[in-house]
Amino acid sequence: MRVTTRSSSGPIGRFFAPIIFSFVGIAMVFISSFMTKQDANARARCTEAVQAEVVSFERSENTGTDSNKPSNAVTPVFEYEYNGQTYQSITGSYSSTYKDKFAVGQNYTVFVDPNDPQEIYSEDIGASDATVFKFLKWGGVVVAVLGVVLFVFSIVKLLVIGGAAGFAVSSYLSKKK
Repeated sequence: MRVTTRSSSGPIGRFFAPIIFSFVGIAMVFISSFMTKQDANARARCTEAVQAEVVSFERSENTGTDSNKPSNAVTPVFEYEYNGQTYQSITGSYSSTYKDKFAVGQNYTVFVDPNDPQEIYSEDIGASDATVFKFLKWGGVVVAVLGVVLFVFSIVKLLVIGGAAGFAVSSYLSKKK
């Protein structure tokens, strides 16, 4: 005796996961595009190169999954002089690798927005962010393509099985006549 089981999700359930994959992938691509655009806008606004000293690190307020553990993500606090005034500022990008990349007391070139000297851009941090943005974008493309492939596979599978079942039913009915 042959026992077969069927998925209780039905034909709609077969399409749900591929559609979700596609939407998640597309969302990842849009998010990375938005973040890349924000980074490019900051780079375009911050045009004045100055030497800035890393005076400390600011820890991210995000505590991650364990609220008792502080985050390892930090950003360097830069101190620099622009137009005779001293400023302290951060780029707003946090990473656990910045403690290895930047050292307190060292000088780095940062770019200041002449209209808002508190806003700065660091090419060292921008390069690190660009890697994350590329990973997010191409990961999104892979997930979206996988979702489309799974969706097409589900349709083909439904048509093949549905076609075979339809053929069997029509053959059965034609034999009864």
